[in-house]
Amino acid sequence: MSATTERAAWRQVTARVRRHEDHGPGHRWLDLEMPAGFETPVPGQFVQLLLEPPSPVLLPRPMSVAGVRRERGRVIVGFLYAPVGAGTRVLAALPVGAAIEALGPLGRGYPLDVPGVPLLLAGGRGVAPLLFAADQLAARGRRCEFLFGARGRGQLIGLAEARARLAQMKGRLHLCTDDGSRGFHGNVVQLLERRAAALEGPFVIHACGPHAMLGAVARWALAHRTPAFLAMESQMACGTGVCRGCPLPRSESARRAFDPDATPSLFGNREFAMCCTEGPVFEAHALDWDRVE
Repeated sequence: MSATTERAAWRQVTARVRRHEDHGPGHRWLDLEMPAGFETPVPGQFVQLLLEPPSPVLLPRPMSVAGVRRERGRVIVGFLYAPVGAGTRVLAALPVGAAIEALGPLGRGYPLDVPGVPLLLAGGRGVAPLLFAADQLAARGRRCEFLFGARGRGQLIGLAEARARLAQMKGRLHLCTDDGSRGFHGNVVQLLERRAAALEGPFVIHACGPHAMLGAVARWALAHRTPAFLAMESQMACGTGVCRGCPLPRSESARRAFDPDATPSLFGNREFAMCCTEGPVFEAHALDWDRVE
């Protein structure tokens, strides 16, 4: 990445559940109170959550940060997630006051200081880190355009949160669905094309969603010479680069620029970047989108 966000030092702590409730169809909102000394995450970073035994899963679950606030000197970190697997279903049953192990903050976030009109592009559950980004842009007095797409209206989660954040800075929320059940009938890239034509640039894109969507956004951004920063997903067992389980293919230009002598040991190699340490936010030109799965 040519423009990077400073990464806070991570640590493992015992967090406490402060709030845990349903948040739209099939989704939950979780607030964790972190102990003193836990660094404040930035938008795009994630936290590894490890359930206490007995648990049906051994490995922690990587969770994108959807919001942060401070209360009495403590950091409260919010997560928006869907209980879809064994681990997240157990997580969904945690009551207020329960303890959970948390490792973080991890990874690189969005560089929100890059000049240009911020265009936040969310696909489905990819809305979570962009809610946080909208908060941070509002705190800096910057307006943004928030483009939110999904397969249908039932997958447009967190709309109330998005509207509340955008209201702080007079930003605009634009919706689209593949089936036309809400907002523009089409996908996020088609909506991006329409909105970019109606706005005065230059732009900078911050996006999160399925890899196919991110690949389309990256290709649009490269074709239009627009800076784009994309939050990727991968199988992250450790979150720190040790297990080498989350490789993403570098682009040809990134392979040429790779300097093994200047690359930290927990990063990847010439062929592959580690999603957890070099990402999860990557610039559009950093990855080979024809090989991203």
